[in-house]
Amino acid sequence: MPTGDKDKSKHLNPGKVNELVSEWMTPDPLSVFPHQSLREAALILQDQQIDGLPVVDDQQKVIGMVSKSEILNGCLAGLSMDSRLAQAMTDRVVTIHEDDLIQTGWGIQLECLPVVNNEGRLTGLLTRRDILNSYAAYFERLQETLHISETLSSILDNAYEGVVLVDSDGIIREFNEAYSRFLGMKREDAIGKPVVDIIENTRLAVVLQTGREERGYIQRIQGQDMVVHRIPIRKEGKVIGAIGMLIFHGVTELYTILEKMQEMSRKITEPPVQFKPESKPSNAFDVLIGHSAEIQSTKRTARKAANTPSTVLITGESGTGKEMFAKAIHLSSPFAEGPFITVNCAAIPEHLMEAELFGFEDGAFTGAKRGGKPGKFELAHKGTLFLDEIGDMPLMMQAKILRVLQEREVERVGGVVKHRLDVRIIAATNCCLEQMVRDGTFREDLFYRLNIIRLEIPPLRERREDIPDLLNYQLQYFCQSFGFELKTFTEEVMAILVEYSWPGNIRELVNTVEMLVSLSEANVIQVRELPAKFFDRNDQLPTSAGLSNAKELAGEWEKELIIKTLTKCGGNKAKAARELGIQRTTLYEKLRKYGLADKVFG
Repeated sequence: MPTGDKDKSKHLNPGKVNELVSEWMTPDPLSVFPHQSLREAALILQDQQIDGLPVVDDQQKVIGMVSKSEILNGCLAGLSMDSRLAQAMTDRVVTIHEDDLIQTGWGIQLECLPVVNNEGRLTGLLTRRDILNSYAAYFERLQETLHISETLSSILDNAYEGVVLVDSDGIIREFNEAYSRFLGMKREDAIGKPVVDIIENTRLAVVLQTGREERGYIQRIQGQDMVVHRIPIRKEGKVIGAIGMLIFHGVTELYTILEKMQEMSRKITEPPVQFKPESKPSNAFDVLIGHSAEIQSTKRTARKAANTPSTVLITGESGTGKEMFAKAIHLSSPFAEGPFITVNCAAIPEHLMEAELFGFEDGAFTGAKRGGKPGKFELAHKGTLFLDEIGDMPLMMQAKILRVLQEREVERVGGVVKHRLDVRIIAATNCCLEQMVRDGTFREDLFYRLNIIRLEIPPLRERREDIPDLLNYQLQYFCQSFGFELKTFTEEVMAILVEYSWPGNIRELVNTVEMLVSLSEANVIQVRELPAKFFDRNDQLPTSAGLSNAKELAGEWEKELIIKTLTKCGGNKAKAARELGIQRTTLYEKLRKYGLADKVFG
């Protein structure tokens, strides 16, 4: 049991705050007994959305811990859900005393830490949220000192997850080294920037607005599904900031656990899901929104590529939708019945890449999973392997990838047996591979092996006529997902969004629409609600001609939306106005504006 050295430890701020574990812990926690079943514990974990449960004896003394991981491992070892917890729990448990200093818990890397009294009885739990709240309080107390940056950075960098701290405006104030390494950027380049510009798909702005924590959410970052916690920081009842935590370990295991728990719940509570026939797109390329000449040409090339087994190289700026094109090609190809396996070549540490791609045999290296493990190439057999960010693959691995592509067989790390492969390869990059070949950072022979069918995805600024359709689609999607009434953009907002340069392309557009839907209080989104980046002088401001063109595009989009809505509502203008989220008088004005007042719909 860790204990604090009360004679040597310094108070965070003497005389001002309580800093004992008892002041930060979650009191009167839920607990279970060893004779209870795995099913009972699993249902509590799922219902309460917590990470672990202390196991206590009749005297409330902690004798073990049980988590989703232990339950899953027990099931995999042959236990049933009706087995006793005593057969699956961890009996070597770390606890902390309620009179220890809170700093004692900072260095303990556990999901939750049982808190005990002098008799060893359970009195509380020290959760990650509790620890983060103590971090935040420490930060607040130190902000008058000269050493705030050094002190907070030390705390954050000792955390084994990525940690980001934002203020009430969503501006990054701290960004730890783990997050910097994962995103491949310097800490100083992130500090002071809006978090939505640094971390893709973040919902910290939503947490700041709602004040509700989001724990255990799945967030796609750098092409990977990561587990994240988002926790608001309060002062005197007001949200003054938020902390985001990125969990690097156990994502696959978490998926497995969640699938098992969700399947168990569905069997009990849910009727069979019914799908409407019209909800399925007529072909895989229908999900790629856009009618511009540029995107239509790209889709035509992609359709042709789908009909062959040839390797496809997809290039384009970050956020243009390269993976969506890759999935569409896969679903339209002879490999559609097989798996679609994605590998982000930039996100896998170099020393793990060979084992990740080619798999490994039992005992191939220290810590290797018993029985070995197939690699991504084997998993993609009879399907498609999508090598994203191929330009970031180390030279050593490039040579090994080339050999696999040439020989169409793979040998696991530590193995001697070659496995034959029938795999469609699609690679993607936002780098100029030709220049990398000239610079000697990308193998010329691998480049020509990949560059058989080339697909260049145009950035949004080169197909502005698609922006209204994309905005409309995402607007409806998020309104439906969040259970909101359908919101609309004013003509001025649409014009500004169309004229904006969108350096992050579709990914940035999607994040922007989600933020506007989440934070806009009215059903009509106004110019004043747009982020400052749309008016930043460092970006290209709309020229009078550009703004005029953008307004024309916005007008065409609005006219088309009104026609579609009225047709859907059988010409009922009151119903159409409700669908559009506007007043009926406003609808009549727009009908006159677009020359639709006398047109019959339905």
